[in-house]
Amino acid sequence: MLGGINNALFIQGLAGYAVIAIILIPILKWAFPTNKKVKAERAEIRAMRREIRRIKRK
Repeated sequence: MLGGINNALFIQGLAGYAVIAIILIPILKWAFPTNKKVKAERAEIRAMRREIRRIKRK
């Protein structure tokens, strides 16, 4: 044995990363949505926090 790499095993390993990405990307998009509605809600929450801080300073 001359100590080369097993090309088939190498390709399978790389394909595994692609499969994991294909599985995880939709799950992550579902778990952490970043659509316009969510962004608007976050902006509204930030505005309310700013207003509360401003009221507390008075």
